[in-house]
Amino acid sequence: MIGVIVCMHGNSALELVKSAEMICGKQENCYTVNFTMGESLDELSEQLTNKIELLSQPLICLTDLKGGTPFNTLVNLKKQYSNIEIVAGVNMPMLLELFVSREQMAMPELLETIIEAGTAGVYQYVTEKIVDEDEEF
Repeated sequence: MIGVIVCMHGNSALELVKSAEMICGKQENCYTVNFTMGESLDELSEQLTNKIELLSQPLICLTDLKGGTPFNTLVNLKKQYSNIEIVAGVNMPMLLELFVSREQMAMPELLETIIEAGTAGVYQYVTEKIVDEDEEF
């Protein structure tokens, strides 16, 4: 099973995973790492390294923001752990797709699928205006 690490600013990673588990059940081979206010880069790197070491390879690391500290720290760790994949912009549809598909798909297909799910999950609902056919324009 492909391992998962979700690393985000604040407590978002833990809460996102807990919410996803409400829908698809408790997940194994999955860890969260929170990057908290005042935490040093070395502390974050150490936390991530510890989690990477606990998980089977390969694994997918999800972050909230491309160019943010969690993302940049994982990019640096990828030099040491070449079998990790990093995807920024995690959202609930992406994480749910990852949880339900990670046992059935190989890494390249899984990455494509979760990015597509995350993108498709962004949607704006617009109320349709009911047009009166007798109304003149």
